[in-house]
Amino acid sequence: MENMFKRSLLSAVVVGIIAGSAVTAAPSAQASAFFEDSSINGAINFWMRDRTRGGYDAYTGQDTRKTPNLDHGSIYTSLGFNSGYASDVVGLDLNVYATFDMWSNASPDHEMNFWNVDNPYDQNPAIDECQNVTANDETGELEETNSQWNSSCTDNGISYQTVAAKFKLGEDGSAKLGYFQPSVPSAIGVNWSYAAGTWLGGEVGYKFDNLELGVVYGTKYKAPWFKDTYNLRTTNGKDAGDAYSVGARYTFNNGLLLDVAYAGLTDGDRKNAHVKVNNTLDNGWYLAGQLYVVDDDEQYDSTAYQLVFMSAKSYGAYSVRAEATYTEAESLDSSVVGNMSYRLTSAYGGSNGTYDVWWNNRSDFNHDGEFAGFASVARDFSDLGAQGFSAGVSGAFGMASSDISGVDDLFEYAGSVFANYAIQGGALEGANLGFYYTEYINDTDVGNWAPYTNLFQDESDIKVTLTIPFTVK
Repeated sequence: MENMFKRSLLSAVVVGIIAGSAVTAAPSAQASAFFEDSSINGAINFWMRDRTRGGYDAYTGQDTRKTPNLDHGSIYTSLGFNSGYASDVVGLDLNVYATFDMWSNASPDHEMNFWNVDNPYDQNPAIDECQNVTANDETGELEETNSQWNSSCTDNGISYQTVAAKFKLGEDGSAKLGYFQPSVPSAIGVNWSYAAGTWLGGEVGYKFDNLELGVVYGTKYKAPWFKDTYNLRTTNGKDAGDAYSVGARYTFNNGLLLDVAYAGLTDGDRKNAHVKVNNTLDNGWYLAGQLYVVDDDEQYDSTAYQLVFMSAKSYGAYSVRAEATYTEAESLDSSVVGNMSYRLTSAYGGSNGTYDVWWNNRSDFNHDGEFAGFASVARDFSDLGAQGFSAGVSGAFGMASSDISGVDDLFEYAGSVFANYAIQGGALEGANLGFYYTEYINDTDVGNWAPYTNLFQDESDIKVTLTIPFTVK
């Protein structure tokens, strides 16, 4: 049934292209726009990371030393083709990407290569590729172990990001069909690494003056660190059916933007919704107030939500941000502290939502009852003769009182320094070199992942990146 659906969908894409091209076979200039207005571009990306993480010894009441958590160097390449519209009706978007680990000495789920397991729910490892040879502590004999967490459990290779027909529906309408990323107003989004996650399905959007409407439907999904799509599942691991979303954006004449969307599952009870109010004032301040809601009777005791405040402004060469969140996410399990993630599946990598908060300070700061804040200052040094160079600092904190007897109150914080250089000349002109360092501190006396369900102990994290974009056409 699955293969039949894929064949039917791909056949529909091909038939749509042929039909659109044949609408006006003469003159041929109508169809030539398909190629003349097309573009071919891509990038070669290098990502090197060294992240160490500590633990907590409940017996001594002390933090334990940090050990490698992520230690890898990865090459990530992509190539995309975006056509024009034949007969001003139908076109085609294609994007493929390949990944390769130069080295990987810690956890394999680092998102910059393919994790060699079947899906994010079962996480069954490939037996031959995920084996480690270790010495038995008692006998000293060598033994083979097979685990999805072995550092060898990555999979160099190639996959697709986008294979989709695109359609113009008159002057103000659009549609996509195939393997795609939602682009209309929606509560359904994708995960990102250097590539985007992929939905199998389609979307339709239409614009009425200042009002934009969107409908998205997806039957399967894959995060970019998986090669193939997989079915959606509920929190309890049952088939969740398909995903759907309806959304609307309205831009007022003064520039204020209202974004509202709802998403659900055809065979699961989990639902997502958001309301976003964004505006840029005359004095340059960007301000946003947002509400994210997740309802899941298999995960939460009541409807979970997160309130968000965002602000940003530029002062000459300086850019500043200040943001805050408050989360309510009471777990069904009274022995743990719940957390809220805005997506249609609770499993990480199972799907994603259109969530705007990104602090890049390690923690998600999203536990039940947690209040969190973030601030960042960056400077562009072009005015001092350092064309293309920018740097900055950021910090975040989160705190919450525990309602569970014997569980320490939550207090976590982090600081980061970062720098970027856009290469100005030579063979690598246009490439970007980046450096990002984060020191994360968790003052809560608990172990990793429990009883706080999305919390880990102290970390040190270094990321070095090189991005080389190129254009063929």
